[in-house]
Amino acid sequence: MKKKKAPPPPATAPADPHQWSEQSQAAVAASFRTHYSDKAYRCRHCSGDALFSAAEQKIVYEVKKAHIGVQRVLCGACWRDGHVVAQKIADCEARWAESKQVLAHDAAFLSAWHALLLLHQRYGAKADSAAKNMLRKLLDRIVGEDAHIE
Repeated sequence: MKKKKAPPPPATAPADPHQWSEQSQAAVAASFRTHYSDKAYRCRHCSGDALFSAAEQKIVYEVKKAHIGVQRVLCGACWRDGHVVAQKIADCEARWAESKQVLAHDAAFLSAWHALLLLHQRYGAKADSAAKNMLRKLLDRIVGEDAHIE
């Protein structure tokens, strides 16, 4: 009978808490963290297996100055997809700022923007209730106007 190979031990990288953000340096972890270790996790969006490597942790905490309590919840692909959705939302907001009067009657634009907001939440973004409510009211108004036309 073949023995299963044991998984390799997690990789490590030395930690330098003096490079952390001021808030992280004030955390309890600053007094005892000597290294980072690979951390396996399941992506919140696609449920795939992912790894927050020790080398990535070193960059995130020491170079980018993210708080030491920040953990990954999205795999790389889902994280990138979430940023694409965020950019599309920003594009919608820019178009809206330029042409509110016209776009307030454009059901396709309003529906697409609303769908992007809902999708962004699935990637872990906070709900933008104000924008969603505004879009819903505008869409309801358009549907009401269309009903009066017929």
